[in-house]
Amino acid sequence: MRSWIFAVAAFGSACGTVNRTPGMDASIGEPAADAAVPVTYRGMVTATDPPVMFGGAPECTYTVTLRQIDVQLGILSSGEVTSGQLQVLYDEELVGTCGHPAAAPVISSFTFASAVASGTSKTLTFHEKPGDRPGASLVIVVTPSGAGYQAKLTFHRTDLGPPLDWMVTTTTSMVAQ
Repeated sequence: MRSWIFAVAAFGSACGTVNRTPGMDASIGEPAADAAVPVTYRGMVTATDPPVMFGGAPECTYTVTLRQIDVQLGILSSGEVTSGQLQVLYDEELVGTCGHPAAAPVISSFTFASAVASGTSKTLTFHEKPGDRPGASLVIVVTPSGAGYQAKLTFHRTDLGPPLDWMVTTTTSMVAQ
């Protein structure tokens, strides 16, 4: 009788959590994902092409190319975007001759501000870091695509009015990191 009680006690102690590891998802045999932990998705664009022309009479004429665009988004398994940041190198060139040189290349940073859902897409707004130049707004439309996302980025210069403002749109694939 004593050995039967010992066997039941030993069997019962084998049940429960071992080393506080997450439970297994029986459907795929892998640890269950934590729905509250965002996955970082990253996309990069080497350079926007072709350069976007802006300015003109009575001002000088310039082109802008956005380079080294690096966008990172924190996205929950539900598709909700919880965080984001973007860094970009602004590169301006003078077209022809003029009394005002092109601005020196400068890095700008943006942080996630809000998201609005529309069907399967999310429209994200970002704020430029205070003091960064040239002064621009950023909107990103994110759409599921395979195991990742497709992102359409629209930058709009806001520190100067027409004809010196510009709008640059580009796309990138976002993959889990």
